[in-house]
Amino acid sequence: MPAKAFVIAMAADIARSDYAKPTLVRSRGSEWLIACRWGPEGEYLSIATAGPISGPLGPFAPETISPVHSMVAVLVSESDRQGTSTFLLMRQLPRQIELAGTFFPADGYVLLQQQDDIRLVCETRYSHSCGWLDGREIRKDIPDPAPGSAEAMAWHIEAVRHGWIGEFFPASEPKRREPLRVSA
Repeated sequence: MPAKAFVIAMAADIARSDYAKPTLVRSRGSEWLIACRWGPEGEYLSIATAGPISGPLGPFAPETISPVHSMVAVLVSESDRQGTSTFLLMRQLPRQIELAGTFFPADGYVLLQQQDDIRLVCETRYSHSCGWLDGREIRKDIPDPAPGSAEAMAWHIEAVRHGWIGEFFPASEPKRREPLRVSA
């Protein structure tokens, strides 16, 4: 059964491509991500970039990673039998949601696979304008970007969970206590 709430670090391979031709990969890189699932039914997922992976990849993420740019997605389907959850990315951040890092408007989907460990596949494209409000960076969605815009591209992300000091899985439901019967 997929976990309904967590905060984890993930090592990601990211292929960047053209917004209008997402199959045309222009560059590849490795980054740390922080994935967070929350909500009464686990209906929200955020995926934040947290910096490049430098050096050889070990079993643990660096202790000091923190969210930089955060995409947000909403649950559209789930399969307990297959251990998968599918989310759609959002172009606008709902007012009731506050994020660490800068909201990154995106279009696409996220497939979260939870069997032996947690894996993530994300196919997304985004186009936005950058600005500042009250000393914080903001990004606003542009639905129809100009060709070749520097702020419009597609990402293909494959990520796997790595141990991290900031990892969080809430405790499961408390077990019901049954009274003991002692017979003499």
